[in-house]
This record gives sequence, C-alpha cells and structure tokens, in this order.
Amino acid sequence: MVKQPRRKLTDRLILRYELPILLLIALLPEAFMLGASYFWIQTNIEQEMSFLADATARRTDNILKVTQTNLKQLTEQTSAHCDPAALDFMRDKVFKVMYIRELGIINDNKLMCNDVRMFIPPVEITDVEHRRIADKDGEIMLIPPVPTLQGGKSVLVNYRVSANRYVNALIDPEIFAEFHDYVRLGEVSGVFLVREDGKAVISFGSMSEHDLPPITESTEHIRYSHGTVYSIYKSGAFPIYAVVTASPSFIFKHWLREAIALGLLGLIMAAALLWVLKKKRRRSSLLQDELWQAIELNEFCIQYQPMINMQTNRCVGAEALIRWLHADRGLIPPQVFIPIAEQNGMIRAISHWIIHQVDKELGDYLLENAEIHVSINLSPFDFGSDGGKVTSNDLLFMRIPHQQVIYEITEHSLMPHHAKASYEVMEGLRKHGAKLAIDDFGTGYSNLGYLQRFSLDYLKIDKSFVDGIQSQTTSIGMIDHVINIADTMQYNLIAEGVEHEYQMHYLKEHGVTFAQGFYFAKPLSAKEFMAFIKQKNATR
Repeated sequence: MVKQPRRKLTDRLILRYELPILLLIALLPEAFMLGASYFWIQTNIEQEMSFLADATARRTDNILKVTQTNLKQLTEQTSAHCDPAALDFMRDKVFKVMYIRELGIINDNKLMCNDVRMFIPPVEITDVEHRRIADKDGEIMLIPPVPTLQGGKSVLVNYRVSANRYVNALIDPEIFAEFHDYVRLGEVSGVFLVREDGKAVISFGSMSEHDLPPITESTEHIRYSHGTVYSIYKSGAFPIYAVVTASPSFIFKHWLREAIALGLLGLIMAAALLWVLKKKRRRSSLLQDELWQAIELNEFCIQYQPMINMQTNRCVGAEALIRWLHADRGLIPPQVFIPIAEQNGMIRAISHWIIHQVDKELGDYLLENAEIHVSINLSPFDFGSDGGKVTSNDLLFMRIPHQQVIYEITEHSLMPHHAKASYEVMEGLRKHGAKLAIDDFGTGYSNLGYLQRFSLDYLKIDKSFVDGIQSQTTSIGMIDHVINIADTMQYNLIAEGVEHEYQMHYLKEHGVTFAQGFYFAKPLSAKEFMAFIKQKNATR
C-alpha cells in the first residue's frame, strides 16, 4: 500500500522533468561542439599566425643574407669611396639583385653617392636613427622605412665598414610580405619585424609597436599578453624577430560567427563522414588484401616516361612508373594504391619489386648504353620514416650501373622528422654514384635553406607550374621563380608534364635542359622505350 503513491510521485517527477532532461541530453553534444569549435578556431588562428611569423622570419633571413653579401662585395670593390667605377658597380647590383632598389656610400654621416649619381656637396644625414650602424665591422643594422629618390619608402640596411663609414641598401618593405596572402592578414591585428632593441623596423596592419610585449631570444613562439595572441619567430642569422598579433575580439568574432554553423553541421557531417569512411575503408580493405596478391599474380607493370634533353633533342633516359592492371577493376592509378601500401607496410615490397623489374627489363640495355639513365620514385618509408631499419643497400640495382640511376624523392621525405634517416640513406646512394632528385618541387612547403643541407642533383618542376606557360614568350604563376631558385642553388631542372611545343620552347629559352611529357612521348613499355630511343637518337 505504500509503494503505489511513491510510484506515482516518481512518474510525476519523470513527466515533469522529462523535457528538461531530454533538452539537457540534446544540448550536451551542442555544448561540446561549441567548446570544441572555439578551441578549433583559436588553434587554427594560432597555426596561421605561426606559419606567417615563421615564414616571414625565414624570408627575412634570406633577404638579409643576400643583402649583406652584396654590401660586403660593394665594400671590397670600392673601399667605400665614390668614383665612376663605384657607381657602375652599384648600378649593376641594383639591376641584378631583385631585393635591392638602391645602394649608397656614406662617410662621416654624409651620403657621398648612390647608384644614381655622386652628391656634390655630400648630403648630410641628420636623423640619428637613419645613421645607426652595428657595433662591429661587417655587420648590418636595419632602419625603419625612409623616403627614396624613386618615391615611396624603403627599409635601410646599413653595413658597417668602420666607425665612421658605412654602405647601405634600400629594400622595398613589401618584399617581406611574400607569405601574407596565405593567411587572413586583413583580420590580424599586426605583423612586425622587430629589432633586438625592441624597435619595429617594419609593420603591417593597424596595431601599434608600443603594444608589443618584451621580446628575447628565449620568448616562446606563442604567447598571450592581456588577451592578445602573439606569434614570435627569430631570424636564423640576425637579431630580428617576426611578430604576428591577433586581438581577443578577432578570435571571439570568428567563434561567434562560425561556432553555431559548426555545431549544426557537425552532426550531419559526422554521419556523412562516417558513411564515406566506412565505404572507403571497405574499399581500402579489399585493395589491401589484394595488394600482396598483385605482386604474386604479376598484375603490376612498368611504363617508362622518356626524358628529353631539349638542347640536343635526344632521349637521355626515362622515369619508371608503376601501374596496377587489376583483373576486375582495370587500371588502378598509383595515387589510389600507393597510400594504402604506405599505411599498411607494403610499400617497401612494392619498391623492391619495381627495382627488380626495371633491372630485369632494362639491365642489359643500360649496360650497353652508358649515356641512358632510369629514374624511380621512392616513398618516405623507403628511407625509414616509419622507424624501420633501412640502408642504401636495400635500394640498389643488381645489374644497372648506379651511375645511370636517379632516385626521385618527395619534399615530404626531407622534412625534419624524417631528415636523419633520409640523409643517411641518400648519402649511401650517392657514394655508390647514383643521382638524387626532388620530385614535384614547389608543391609542398620546404625551406630552401633547409633543402641545401642535402646533396641533390635535380629539381623536377611540377606540371602545375608548366601549365602556367601561356606562350613561347610569356608565363604566369611561379615557373620563372622556380627556375631562378634552381639556378641559384646550382641544380639541374627537369620539367614534367610538357604537352605543347610553346611550353618546350619557353623552358628551353629559360635554361631548362631536361623535360618529359606527352609532347615528346607517352609512357611506354620497355620494348617501346628502347625503340623510341633508337629512333629519337638516330644520327641524322
């Protein structure tokens, strides 16, 4: 008799609080999504800021190194004295060095001459900041932008020759902003280049340099001060810091604008993503099971993409390309099965199969034709990026002379977390006489100074850059920049994906020696490739 009323009371409580409980259960995921969205937005902003600060610091380091070297050469050539020969030397430098827009020679704080003319009488430099120089001879000091003869303002780089003499270069401030288009700079409070003494040499954006926190070499890359986020990176060789700032209101505005949408879309996208992942996983699982069988059933084959020396119009070799001729699905492209092979530890077996097959198909031919080479693509896992023990001996051919082999490596293989293993294997291959190439150069993010640590022979220009060539004499995009980089770093260039005659002529006229693509030939079987060489290289 006692339990019945208690059951009714419980029922009434459940009925009374059912809606709030259900709402609470429904809102808990939403609350999680809102919190996660704020964290995601904040993290994303910090990553963008870090990218911009790091890239700007590295960009600054490269610019200042080039400028310091040229100012040193100016000093050695002229002894910091003005004469017609000094003017000619400065004019030549301004013409050839993209970073420098003006050069000058200063004695006793008087501008004696620049690349335009000699000053009689000399121009007195009265601004104390503008005539600041480093504490030691041969070092540089950055000065905030000053008006130039050409109009506008330029950053001063003062190179100390002695206590009362220096030479300087004027640089367009905008050249330091190369990477700013990659982030939402318009919504970031400010981007600064700051000297060791706290003086902002360059600033972009609306924030004042007086709002910057104290900066030292031990300052963390990401720090907060009064709610403002700062990303700080130091130039490698100079006491200059790149600082990117974002205000608290900026982060909150983005969260408020995007969080609700993320929360609402999260459940829909999660369900859709789950379905896609299950479908993809099912397909990947089937392919994974069949990959091992593909080698045993000889479903793989090699096609050879000829490489042409455009200066001599002769075929000098080919790139070996793997293809999977699936019995039921037909041709499966490498971009589908190679990632699966990398994820499941099968890539080394496939790489070994490629080496063995190329050795078998071209071994005799290359032994008799020392001027022809073959190149193969390698995965980061072939260099032990997964922690496995790998040596250069694992990648050597048994019959083909090592001097006729080019190993193509992706930029990803040379990233810092792979660098040690990659370096040891690469050096081992080079000791055997093989050549090394960076494949698809420019499509990933690589610091050029970092790449110089590795002994490389070729840079392969990705097809996306070649497609920027519009005619025999004009181009858009970064093709010219990539060619200049290779020339500066003294690498041979191989252009990929050449499909038109005007692309070939443009590349040839701009100093690119080697190329491959459908304009010359499509990928061929080993027999077709050898016949192609015979016809292409026939003496006329």
